[in-house]
Amino acid sequence: MSHMETIRLTSRDAILAAALELFAENPGTSLAAVAARAGVGRATLHRHFASRDELIRELALAALDATDAAVAGLEEEPDPQLALEQMFERLVPLADRFHFLARLPVQDPEIDRRYAAQIEGLATLVARLRERGVVDASVPDAWMVRVADSLIWDAWSAVAEGSIPARDATALAVRTFLHGLGGERHD
Repeated sequence: MSHMETIRLTSRDAILAAALELFAENPGTSLAAVAARAGVGRATLHRHFASRDELIRELALAALDATDAAVAGLEEEPDPQLALEQMFERLVPLADRFHFLARLPVQDPEIDRRYAAQIEGLATLVARLRERGVVDASVPDAWMVRVADSLIWDAWSAVAEGSIPARDATALAVRTFLHGLGGERHD
């Protein structure tokens, strides 16, 4: 690899890191601000990312890579409840990096395909939870998948805004999924 290729990779990584940091603070951040934070000129930024949408797409792919890596191997866990708990434990700490993407939707077939694969993995976990009697058999799988996915996003948002520490958000997400919000019945 030549010296120039190394510089380009370094510039690209600096741009991605700056964009991740700035978009987490303010999803409306300008590309000029991203370039300034990355320590590169706007021309350099545009050599790597022709548009704001292209930069956001790259961040979304990085988020999918990180979330896939975080849950890798959980399908091998024999206890589906432990797999669910570990899923939340591994995903919630990523909040500071990726929660802003919910406010920056990206229309891209690759992102849609990869997200659908993640949802399919979640559906498999839900089916395993049902088979073991961990979840209420009367609740449709599709609903449980949506709830689990929403809990991940809600935990990310709570952590990102600072209203709940990551450790607490993880425990609350697991509790909410497994037990709901209802208290004891008083008949």
